[in-house]
Amino acid sequence: MPTSHSSRTLHGRSAGWLFAFLLGLLAAPRAQAQVREPDNFLATTLTFSSAHRLRNVSTRHVSPTLSAGFRVSESGQLRLDWGMPYTSFEPRRDPVGRQSHSGSSNLLIGLHHVSAFADDTLFTRIGVAVAIPLARRNDSGPDAPRAAQAEGLNYDTAAAVRGLADPWLWALDTTSFVVPLTLGLDLPGLQLRADVAFGMLVPTSSASRDTHFVAQGSLEAALGLGLLEPGVKLQVVSPHLSKATWDGENARASVEPFLRVHLGPLFARAGVRIDLGDPEAPPSPSPSRMWALGVGLGLGF
Repeated sequence: MPTSHSSRTLHGRSAGWLFAFLLGLLAAPRAQAQVREPDNFLATTLTFSSAHRLRNVSTRHVSPTLSAGFRVSESGQLRLDWGMPYTSFEPRRDPVGRQSHSGSSNLLIGLHHVSAFADDTLFTRIGVAVAIPLARRNDSGPDAPRAAQAEGLNYDTAAAVRGLADPWLWALDTTSFVVPLTLGLDLPGLQLRADVAFGMLVPTSSASRDTHFVAQGSLEAALGLGLLEPGVKLQVVSPHLSKATWDGENARASVEPFLRVHLGPLFARAGVRIDLGDPEAPPSPSPSRMWALGVGLGLGF
């Protein structure tokens, strides 16, 4: 019995120390505004989705993306974004069975001007970027039609699981010119951020003949609780500016609850994005709506 009592006492003290440690982390003051990425960082995000789509196709999609930022001057930052989408799918009426495709996204290279105000409470970022066309159609070989179907579905799904966001990364045979704008506000216990981007997608082959324009915007709010930052993000992509790019739709609204974590130079983010559908259409169930789980990890230096 004394041994049992001592064990309970030890466990109780351990639980108390752990609880106090967690409270200390949550209450710890932050050294800088966390609504903004560090000037120098490396980050990776894994996006996963599995859903039934239109076209009688069931898809499973995974796409890791890599992002990096490097400070090149007092207020200048070079940013890089690149991904590797993979989709497996099984047409319900195709005797061949499940197929898959993987490939490179386009490489987005941007130069940004970053300004901070009021002791880093407010920051703005404006940039210009170009997407290098690494995502190219492969229309050669004896099985070209079937391969083209798998290839197109892979890149369409990569855009669809993101609510059609950042199409310059996933557009085949296309180079793009992008102007991104960001405004962030870091108040005590509350973080607000708005992102807007305008892009012109220019075809580089006869298979993609139309130049079209894209606009996207998002608003996010998070509670600044020290270590943990729960929040929600609302996103709208391409209203009225772009031709239809996926299942006959040219606009997409979505919502994403997320959780950010900061621990020294490390930062992580996890969220689930849920389609709300066409912002101009009445709400209704649709098999084309998709969800996506995103998990990211980064290091500032």
